Amino acid sequence: MEHTSRSEPQTRSITMHRCRAHLPLFASLAAVLFLGLSPAPASAQASRTGTSLAQRLVDSAQASHPEADEIGILAETSRGCYGIASTDKSDVGERCEAEDIVPMKTGKPSVEREGSGFDVSVLLHDAAGNTVGVLAVGFEGGAGMTEASARKTVESIEARMATSIPSKAKLLEGAQP
Repeated sequence: MEHTSRSEPQTRSITMHRCRAHLPLFASLAAVLFLGLSPAPASAQASRTGTSLAQRLVDSAQASHPEADEIGILAETSRGCYGIASTDKSDVGERCEAEDIVPMKTGKPSVEREGSGFDVSVLLHDAAGNTVGVLAVGFEGGAGMTEASARKTVESIEARMATSIPSKAKLLEGAQP
């Protein structure tokens, strides 16, 4: 059995009154904490920033690798293979070209000589190691640029991107087409 004192109902009444008086303050504080600390869904992030995860990855890679003159991500979508992100905005939404999807067909990187530079395409993976598309990077070339150094740079970019891709669905979210 529970033991109650004579003053307990009176104390409970005062406590309840104080709590009710502060309830709007607590509710507001809780809302601010919840909204400020909880991560926004990827779709909300994409719409808030105006770019998809794929485009943010491409833009970040371009900022970190100015020696690359074009970076793009291609992926199989429900409509076929398309460019879903690129530093060349005209490539976004365009069908994949045969040379860009060689890694999808062979599982191996593709390196093509383009004048004094190189076009390198490698499989793009998510954080779990699943293939989610192709990363294509073009280099104008220059002093010291070799096929091996271009390929190594692209593999490094891909490894960094992969850690930021939770799944193919998240990569495609908000991307064209």
